[in-house]
Amino acid sequence: MRRKYIFLILIAAIFFCSCNNEVLYRIGVSQCSSDDWREKMNDEIYREIMFHPNVEVEIRSADDSNAKQIADIEYFRDNGFDIIICAPNEADAITPIIKEVYESGIPVIIFDRNIHGDSYTAYQGADNFGIGESAALYANHLLNKEGKVIEIYGLAGSTPAIDRHRGFVRALDKMPDIKLAASAYGNWNYEDAYKVADSLLTLLPDVDLIYAHNDRMAIAAADVARSKALDPYIIGIDAAPEIGIKAVVEHTIDATFLYPTEGYSLIRTALAILQNQPYERFLQIPASSAVDESNADILLLQDQSLKEETAKIKLLKSQVDDYWSKHSAQKALIYATITILILLSSFLFVLLKAYWQRKKHQQDLTEATASKLAFFTNVSHDLRTPLTLIAEPVEQLVAADNLSDKQRSLMKIADKNVRILRRLINQILDFRKYESGKLLLNLSEIDIVAAMREWAESFTTVASKRDIKLLLNLPDKSQNIAIDAEKIERVFFNLMSNAFKHTPDNGKIVLNFEAGTEQVKFSIADTGEGISAEDQSYIFEQFYQVEKMHPKGSGIGLTLSKAFVELHQGQISVVSALGKGSEFTVVLPLRHVSEESAAPVQNLISNADVEAELSKIESGNISIDEEKPLILVVDDNEDIRKMLLLLLSDEYNLIQASDGQEGVKLAMKYTPDLIICDVMMPIMDGLDCCDKIKAELSTSHIPVLMLTACSLDEQRVQAYDSGADGYLSKPFTAQLLKSRCYSLINNRKRIKELWQSPLKGFADESAKSGKDPKGLIANDIDSEFYNKFLSIVKEEMSDMNMNVDSLASRMNLGRSQFYRKIKALTNYSPVELLRKLRLESAREMLRTTEKSISEIAYEVGFSTPAYFTKCYREAYGQTPSELREKL
Repeated sequence: MRRKYIFLILIAAIFFCSCNNEVLYRIGVSQCSSDDWREKMNDEIYREIMFHPNVEVEIRSADDSNAKQIADIEYFRDNGFDIIICAPNEADAITPIIKEVYESGIPVIIFDRNIHGDSYTAYQGADNFGIGESAALYANHLLNKEGKVIEIYGLAGSTPAIDRHRGFVRALDKMPDIKLAASAYGNWNYEDAYKVADSLLTLLPDVDLIYAHNDRMAIAAADVARSKALDPYIIGIDAAPEIGIKAVVEHTIDATFLYPTEGYSLIRTALAILQNQPYERFLQIPASSAVDESNADILLLQDQSLKEETAKIKLLKSQVDDYWSKHSAQKALIYATITILILLSSFLFVLLKAYWQRKKHQQDLTEATASKLAFFTNVSHDLRTPLTLIAEPVEQLVAADNLSDKQRSLMKIADKNVRILRRLINQILDFRKYESGKLLLNLSEIDIVAAMREWAESFTTVASKRDIKLLLNLPDKSQNIAIDAEKIERVFFNLMSNAFKHTPDNGKIVLNFEAGTEQVKFSIADTGEGISAEDQSYIFEQFYQVEKMHPKGSGIGLTLSKAFVELHQGQISVVSALGKGSEFTVVLPLRHVSEESAAPVQNLISNADVEAELSKIESGNISIDEEKPLILVVDDNEDIRKMLLLLLSDEYNLIQASDGQEGVKLAMKYTPDLIICDVMMPIMDGLDCCDKIKAELSTSHIPVLMLTACSLDEQRVQAYDSGADGYLSKPFTAQLLKSRCYSLINNRKRIKELWQSPLKGFADESAKSGKDPKGLIANDIDSEFYNKFLSIVKEEMSDMNMNVDSLASRMNLGRSQFYRKIKALTNYSPVELLRKLRLESAREMLRTTEKSISEIAYEVGFSTPAYFTKCYREAYGQTPSELREKL
């Protein structure tokens, strides 16, 4: 029966798998650009794809680059896509690759813009000629049949721009009193259109209407007109909701014409082709009426409603996907069950074998623990002498009256850590005494109620800082008892410190005390995370905390507390529940000693005391001075971060991270001038942090200074291998730290000053051989980045469409990352640097060639000679003609 059952499960699993083996179509979409109209189309494509679970689509944007679009089409061809949908950037450049793909047998749909010839499976596009005619008719309406018009053209070679121009001009031929005064290329984008509009409106300030081939260029023209206090009518094309229609609603432009996207129709046509169903080979969408102030509000509301419905559809799809995910999980569970049944017998055998090995391991561990304790005891004895020599001067300096606030704060940090180290050493020695049976009681008669009230005061500052309610339920009358005050005080501080460690901010800790005729009892209850029933049986065992309760502790605190209580013939217990908190109770026998034998009580300083003192150091709210360099400190030790803040805050602005992972994020967000990073940290250590910072283009230039408590040469090698610029061993002096910070930041400034003369490196042919023209390291990631940037600029210098977005794309960076990188390396923004490169190249050509000023202007990428002359005069205080006259 068991075999039959397993057989049936296997058959069912095969059946379920076969049911999901549907044909998967892959559709590749090549957009020529990234703009609001195309984003709307992409949304429609993705919305339609949600209804076809056996289809996946990948959309790539060429960002107005012919070369990138050709590469995208080749990618779709070489990676097995079933059909390619393409909006050609320029017909001349894209036609050959489309023809090649089509003739190879891959279906091709052309949309929006066309190619030369008919080497495609289907075409879908709007009637751009009709749109141009509609724009002319609307212009005639606005101008009342008379006026001067400026046309801002799209991209040269773009078929929609050609047709929109032809339709507009054809209609104007029938309107003799409306004159087309000028036309210029705006290249579909705001920046180029702004320059063109600025030049045209300077020459033709009396123009009556501006006709732009899309809304971005129309808005640019409107901004220029507004800046010149002109008020021509302005109409655009596209009517994308967030750009064109919104501009009409806000009265930035007067009208726009809807350029239909029809993304869903593209997908339906593609699926009809792939499934051998009927489709329309040439689909031309007719022109629509104008969108103006009479209907723009309604269209925006319709778009908002569509977005809401789309969100509902996405939610429904996610729920369906979740259902299929659960279905897949259930199938996986069946397979896992079968595997577990097969392995169960082997597991039982291994478990039995492990049991016997564990018994042997426990015996070995007991012996190893004894050896470790002996070692730690010897080391602790050796440390006590130098610790004493350190503690006394530090204690005297803390009490000195002639210290500045900063010096006193630093000394309090040192004093705190000296006390913590002394407490840990004493704890180890006491535990060793307990293990060897040599731990003795020194009884003295004290008022335990007064003592507890005094001990509890040490925690009031910490409680206030963390908004923890510390309640003391202590009687008003005194209660004398004979105890070893030092040991019970350490029990008290250990329990109270644990309560604060495991209680979240805004929690509550309660100290209760009861006295009877034969015993006294005090308890410390908290509202912290609690302890599981399983762990409660082991928390008083030695070293258990190291693994389970508090990995940063010594692991012997509760064990030693239990030992101290039992030496008094008392008891310690815990009641706890996960998520509800814990209550530790100590019961001590009530006994007395004579006054003559009473010994003075020492007031031990606990970790909580020092925490309270340290909390008084006001170093968190540092005002930002824009003139100061920015330093990122990455260290998991809060005291180290505070000390560095105190030491460096006069000369630098500081931000902090407690681990390497957070440090990488802050480095990428703020791009500091220097990073000081510890080596040993949780989550991500300093070596990995440095490696990631140096491997990231946006942060690779930032110098990194590594800190560590280890001075071994091997660790120094690891630090430098990870890309560190400097290495500092703990302990270090403030003078040395400041010197290293100053040196690293100023070295980076000197490199930046070299890079602030970009044309020298740009013109140096040695850059082609991989050598850095500034004399920097050839393999340095920053040098490679800069050489690549200069190479791209030199290659495309004459392209007036080259801008920050296209450069960032070519450099494989986001726009903001590219901006911060160029700014950090050269102190110029990308726009400023690109203009400087163009002007410097033009200046060199003016001096060394016989080319005309117009030829040079176009060769270095300026849209018009007039704009080139204006920029040249602003940069060098003279015109190109004046320079030539002086030569």
